[in-house]
Amino acid sequence: MKIRLHARLLILLNVLVLYACVETYDVHYQLNAELLTVEGFVTDDAGTTVSISKSKNSSSNFYSVPLVGCTAELVASDGSVVPMKEQVEGVYAPASSFKGKVGQTYQLRFRTPEGQEYESTKETLHGVPEIKKVYQKFDQNGLLDPKGKRVIGSTVDVYIDFDDPQESKNYYLWRWKRYEDQPVCITCQEGQLSGNGGVCVRINSRNPPTYDYLCDKACWEVYYNSDVNIYSDEFANGRGVQGRLIAKVPYHSYKGALIEIEQVGVTQEAYLYYKLMSNQNQTTGTLADTPPAPIIGNIVNVTNPNEKVIGYFGAASSRTSRYWVDRSIYKDAYLVPILGREMNLEPATPFRPPVYPCVLSKSRTSIKPQGWPF
Repeated sequence: MKIRLHARLLILLNVLVLYACVETYDVHYQLNAELLTVEGFVTDDAGTTVSISKSKNSSSNFYSVPLVGCTAELVASDGSVVPMKEQVEGVYAPASSFKGKVGQTYQLRFRTPEGQEYESTKETLHGVPEIKKVYQKFDQNGLLDPKGKRVIGSTVDVYIDFDDPQESKNYYLWRWKRYEDQPVCITCQEGQLSGNGGVCVRINSRNPPTYDYLCDKACWEVYYNSDVNIYSDEFANGRGVQGRLIAKVPYHSYKGALIEIEQVGVTQEAYLYYKLMSNQNQTTGTLADTPPAPIIGNIVNVTNPNEKVIGYFGAASSRTSRYWVDRSIYKDAYLVPILGREMNLEPATPFRPPVYPCVLSKSRTSIKPQGWPF
């Protein structure tokens, strides 16, 4: 019994030491400070990206603005340096042919337009098993209001199964992207779309309407997970894991949606970072909410070491699975329109209404997603 107690104390001590490597930063004494936020992974699959932004925390809100014009690169332990280019505002990626290698370490380095230089710690890329199975279940009362009390819509819940390797300690993170058919490309609040440059112009009336305008071509809205989904195989080492909930897909319509699930094998340090973030989200809601104390990760300002940088850059093996969410098979669902309300198109008259381009961004694309069935 004493031996077991001693072993548990050692394990607890090790965990506390690792947690001490991840710092929380109390910004309440400088509420209007802008904080640099960096998030991303280098993976052994296609899709290595890094998001760099400026986040501002005030007493009333929390928002993030992409940091454009940075020069970024990946430095590998084999001596190679991989340049990264800005794909969309604030999102940087290497060439599409690049894939990290299991066993190598990687470090992120970047320079801002103002000349500030940053770098991450070196992260080792560990392997991860394939996703064995993806499947769905219907939840008629799956979508609740922010207080978790009132049902506002139904969901299709997406689950996965996978086999955990026995020979190693493994830590998992799941990310996803969801593609939805988006018919509306701009909304003019209390106004209408002017044909001159596609600008919203206010309608001069006592109760001006809000009009939605259709896209000029096929367009997809892109959604990303807003929660932290992590897992340690401490109690399931070497066994199959069944029924891991990945996403709750709202019923925007009875049309289907495409979800791209990424199973990521992270380091223990990255796992502990996201564990702290998950614990915070239990009180604040999601990643989009104001954090009570932003978590400082593994990125430092080389030019000014006193700056606190939020976020984490990791190296992680990744396995991706695409799944078509079939919403047509459930006929008693509570719908939540994709706009949060019913679409309101401007009444048709000669030469009106105009259409609006599907502008490429992180959250919208006119490029047909891989795996879209039609």
